[in-house]
Amino acid sequence: MKKWKDRVLNALMLLAVGGAFFVTWRSPVPEPEEPLPLPVAAVPTAAPTAVPDPIAAYRERREKDRQREEETLLALIRSENTSEALRADAEAQLLQMQQNMETELAVEAALISRGWPDALCVARQGAVTVLMNGEIGEQDAALILQLAQEAAGTDAENIRIS
Repeated sequence: MKKWKDRVLNALMLLAVGGAFFVTWRSPVPEPEEPLPLPVAAVPTAAPTAVPDPIAAYRERREKDRQREEETLLALIRSENTSEALRADAEAQLLQMQQNMETELAVEAALISRGWPDALCVARQGAVTVLMNGEIGEQDAALILQLAQEAAGTDAENIRIS
């Protein structure tokens, strides 16, 4: 009995699908309507946002990070609970940070004086990276390398230009 019931239900479903197909096939397709033109003022547009200069943004972040790092090191140095070994390490880190800052400022000042105000210098552990905003030629790269080498007081193999 269940077999007949399933067959009847399947036949009814097939008839329903076939009928829907036939009705859809026979009904006329409406012509597409022309969309109404919207006035220009009614179209929402995104307001332009100022994209920060990546070099200026890095300099700002670098200053904030260094200030926080310097405060932390000075707190360690001044604390009475700090061991002598930790105090000596904090003093060495503070001295290294000051030397890196001096190197970066010297290289950036040399590059600014030669017409590259957007150049950025990053000094870490004796290595110097100079980041340039835009394309530079071989002659410019050689001059930048020479300026960075003189200002940083390091060998050319420790300087990278990007």
